[in-house]
Amino acid sequence: MPTLLEYTAYRKMSTNKQDVAPEQLAVRLRSVFEDRRDKTMFIATDGGPRYGDIVFVIDTARRVGVEKVGIVTDAMRRSAGAS
Repeated sequence: MPTLLEYTAYRKMSTNKQDVAPEQLAVRLRSVFEDRRDKTMFIATDGGPRYGDIVFVIDTARRVGVEKVGIVTDAMRRSAGAS
């Protein structure tokens, strides 16, 4: 199952529906990915986070071993029937 990181305009992050503080992101991602072969993560936002916030998430993910990062857009979520 792919890992989904959601990031809201209010700077609230969650990985697979579990809240995570920015300062704990590296620890959480390391524990999620340490035993996985597929090191792919998707980021979904509500359009609110700033560019620098997303760069922080991507940099943190890459630093702990995530190999691929995909961005899920609002249009993609709508076409898949998600809210």
